[in-house]
Amino acid sequence: MSPLAQILIAGLGTYLIRISFIALADRIGEIPPRVQTMLSMIPPSVLAAITANSLFYDGDSVRGFDEWHLAIVVVAFISWKTKNVALCLFVGMPVLWALAALG
Repeated sequence: MSPLAQILIAGLGTYLIRISFIALADRIGEIPPRVQTMLSMIPPSVLAAITANSLFYDGDSVRGFDEWHLAIVVVAFISWKTKNVALCLFVGMPVLWALAALG
């Protein structure tokens, strides 16, 4: 199967999953607070999993200590102090680029 077909099928599948939740919302009624709390934790956990994978693996090999790790320390500090995702992105990428240019 071609990569384009795989992307289209995956996109269609995720779209159908999302639209089914919206379509069934009237039948479900009020979402319990416990489920709302659980659903609100999904995006940060997915982002953390993607970040951890990028930090420790480079393709098919384990990544050594490099500019990625230094940049994540800066971003973690900014995140801890400000709790602002946009600021982390706007500062983190230039820090990574600067460290990569120096290294």
